Amino acid sequence: MSIMSLMSKAKLLTLSALVMSLSACVTAPTNEDTLTDVDLIRAAEQKESAPTEGEQQWVIGYYHGTEVVKSFQCADLCPENTLRIIYYNVPDVESCTRIGGVTKQILVPIAITVAPRQFCFPKAIADNWEGYLK
Repeated sequence: MSIMSLMSKAKLLTLSALVMSLSACVTAPTNEDTLTDVDLIRAAEQKESAPTEGEQQWVIGYYHGTEVVKSFQCADLCPENTLRIIYYNVPDVESCTRIGGVTKQILVPIAITVAPRQFCFPKAIADNWEGYLK
C-alpha cells in the first residue's frame, strides 16, 4: 500500500467522523408534544403588550402533535385594537374536529371594524377563551 493511499483513507475516515458528529447535533423538526394543558392555560392567561404595528404570529409549540400558534391580530389602531389568539394551525373545521379541537368564531379587527373568523382552539383553553381576553 502506498503512502498516498493511506493518506486518502485517513482523510476519508476523518471526514466521515466529522459528518457523523455534525449530523448528531442537527435533528429534523418533529411534531412531538412540547406543550401541556398547564402550558396552554398559562400562555392564554399571560398578559403581554401588543405589537405596535401589523399582524404578527409564531409557533409556540406542539400539543397532541399539532402546531399551536400565538397570533396578534391588529387593524388600523395598533396596539389599542389588537387581539391575541392562541390556536391550532389547521386548515379547516374538519381537521379541527379530527384532532379534538374546538372551533370558535372570534371577531377580529379589520380596518376600522371587526369581522368574524373561525379558529381551532385546543380543548384546554377553548372553554374559557372569552375569559382570557379580559
